Amino acid sequence: LWYDNLMEKKITIADIARMANVAKSTVSRYLNGGSVSEKTRRKIDTIVSDYNYQPNALAQNLKLKINHTVGVIVPRLDSTAQVEMLRGLDAVNDEDTFLIVNTYQSVARELAAIEKLRNQHVSGLIILTANITDDIRDALKAFDVPVVIQGQDEGDFHRVLMNDRQAGDIVGQYAVSLTPKKVLLLTIPEQQDWSIGHDRFTGIYHALADYDVTTIHTKFNIDEARNDALHVMSQNTFDLVIGATDRMTIGALQAGIATHQSAKYIGFGKSDLSTTVTPHLTSFEYDFYETGKLMYNLLKNVRENNPSEKQRLVFDGQLVERESTQNFY
Repeated sequence: LWYDNLMEKKITIADIARMANVAKSTVSRYLNGGSVSEKTRRKIDTIVSDYNYQPNALAQNLKLKINHTVGVIVPRLDSTAQVEMLRGLDAVNDEDTFLIVNTYQSVARELAAIEKLRNQHVSGLIILTANITDDIRDALKAFDVPVVIQGQDEGDFHRVLMNDRQAGDIVGQYAVSLTPKKVLLLTIPEQQDWSIGHDRFTGIYHALADYDVTTIHTKFNIDEARNDALHVMSQNTFDLVIGATDRMTIGALQAGIATHQSAKYIGFGKSDLSTTVTPHLTSFEYDFYETGKLMYNLLKNVRENNPSEKQRLVFDGQLVERESTQNFY
């Protein structure tokens, strides 16, 4: 009955997919001029002809490769790293318009942003994400255009990663070379950001396994990191502090000054903050601007060539030694 009723109404992509016994994403690729098997193309051709299917203007633009809108989801805009990645995206972009959505590190907002951008019929999605929940994973899998993820090693998606395992190994070995007696680590829960909370600290924990180490969980915010560190540092004296980000480490540095400690400090990131604070901060640095370029070029390659395998690109960084681990005090 549903099949006959289609003759009396305008059919949709979902109707075509059901009649052709294919996924909606396959019909979308057909309409966009993408890669579809010859057998499937003939089936869809017949349905489109029999039912006089007329795509709307936006769908027709997609077929003609006119749609150059890309969705970009970021968890927060107060991060130097993410701002630099956005600059990198734009630096190599000469044809797309970016729709940027800030989710304020909220899973609910991230899910809403994914759905909103899907309804906007963007031609691709770049998502800078701290955590992939099952709901987010399912929502991204349902996205019928190329998706590139930055930050998490999710095998179901094309992705650009920071080499946080290598970074942790390098920082851990460097920390040992400083011969600390008591170490404070500032990080975040693994569930909040696996790459930073887990991968970045695996090598550090391994290198410092025989040392006196205290770990506290805090936020990506200087003020909150300072307050959390102050609570611990007012009761203990540390000679080495390592933060998961430069902002966390700077918060701990302020707490150390307030409690008259002579610790050495190491952060992660790359920003003007490292060379603005006194002492200048030793940090493991990534080139986030170049990472942004890499992300956009990956999306463009996936959109144009539809590779059969998910692409995984890993970005290395380097330890930059400054005054905060030298005999500044």
